[in-house]
Amino acid sequence: MKITSKDKELIKNVIREAELKTSGEIVPVLLSKSDFYPAAHFRLALFFGLLFAVLTYNFFDFDDPIVIVWAQIPGMIFGYLLAYIPLCKRFASTTSEMEEEVYQRALEVFHQSHVSQTKDRTGIMIYISLLEKRVEIMADNGISSKLPEDYWQEVVSDLILNIRLGQTVKGMAKSISECGNKLIEFFPIQSDDQNEICDELITDL
Repeated sequence: MKITSKDKELIKNVIREAELKTSGEIVPVLLSKSDFYPAAHFRLALFFGLLFAVLTYNFFDFDDPIVIVWAQIPGMIFGYLLAYIPLCKRFASTTSEMEEEVYQRALEVFHQSHVSQTKDRTGIMIYISLLEKRVEIMADNGISSKLPEDYWQEVVSDLILNIRLGQTVKGMAKSISECGNKLIEFFPIQSDDQNEICDELITDL
């Protein structure tokens, strides 16, 4: 997936429009993945190394058993490289691993992007990690202290559906608008409100 300048401009405009109605600061994040997942590479390397050894043992005649050891090397290289394909990497990673890495990376970006440093602690981050097809919505203390933990679940579910349909940018824009509308009730725009965080999309795509 490639994010174009047109996509970035769309997201920026949606954020500006949403923040005209609420004192909340909305920060969108779209990353290709949350971690390298080295374990996935080693799992596939081990699997294909053993597979190549078994195939060599069953289909080739040889006198020296060391041949089986040598046969594992190309299999391990093949498996390790195969994990660079997103689908294969996701297959070779556990659900708990991906959930943990997405949460940890989202938390890191939350602080790096200054979402937790607004005057009234009303920053909110919408975080998408494409490899894992997962979404995190993190709100600062000023928001989370007034809203229940599952308040954003509908937004998250809708955004995940759009990602799976290949409409990530459209889904992100829609989720920003929905978050803005939800924030109005508890955090309406203030007369002295200032834009404390840049409206740019944070992305590595």
